[in-house]
Amino acid sequence: MSSIATIWYGIKDANGFSRGLLNTLSVGALLLMATGITIVIGSGCMDQKKVEEKGSIIKAGTVEISRAEFARELEVKQANYPYDIKDSPTEYNAMVLDLVSDLSDQAVLLAAAAAKGIDVSDKALDAAIADFKKDYPEDSFDQMLLERAISYPVWKKRLKKDMVIQELIMQDLVASQEIHPEDMIAFYDRFAGQTETQDSNNSAMMHEKDLALKLRIEKSQEAFGNWFQGLQASYPVYIDERVLSAFLINPEKQ
Repeated sequence: MSSIATIWYGIKDANGFSRGLLNTLSVGALLLMATGITIVIGSGCMDQKKVEEKGSIIKAGTVEISRAEFARELEVKQANYPYDIKDSPTEYNAMVLDLVSDLSDQAVLLAAAAAKGIDVSDKALDAAIADFKKDYPEDSFDQMLLERAISYPVWKKRLKKDMVIQELIMQDLVASQEIHPEDMIAFYDRFAGQTETQDSNNSAMMHEKDLALKLRIEKSQEAFGNWFQGLQASYPVYIDERVLSAFLINPEKQ
């Protein structure tokens, strides 16, 4: 789940931690836990019919991914592969199905966020964009988008989705992890040496609040799989195989 695995890279979380602290907390490792989790493909006639009528290729809860949106995402993904990948139908179709898996997982998380009323304001999104652009002086940000074959509106829409999913994980998974006094003591002992080697300009001792968050994120890494499978059960993914076949090369031979 490459798209989901990069959600917390380069943006601030809901608690205002900087990108550096997020990296220290290994939030990316938490999201990587989702890699390989099988999506749920629904076979219910009523839901499948709704997907076909609305022209969506993927649906989970109230979240739908249209044919046009999928085509745009596929175009971006294909830009990272050899230009002649279509000459190898097996490899090309594997790329398409990998995108289906990524977007299906994303749809589950966004459906859960929508059901829980989790969203990101325009103000928070603009602040995240401004913070992100700080690492791209002059026109290097636009150049980065060009190299990745991503338009600014598509990138901005992706960023908002990432922030929504991030907020869902923080509120629904990380915050729910129970912390016991003995856990805090053992956890601090493990990281005491690391904090003592920080630059003299930084605090040598981690604040208790930050320590508790760090511990909750670590616990979340172990709980992520079961938590995500629970979301999959609540918001099953329905895929319109007829629409999907239009994106594959010789699907009848696969």
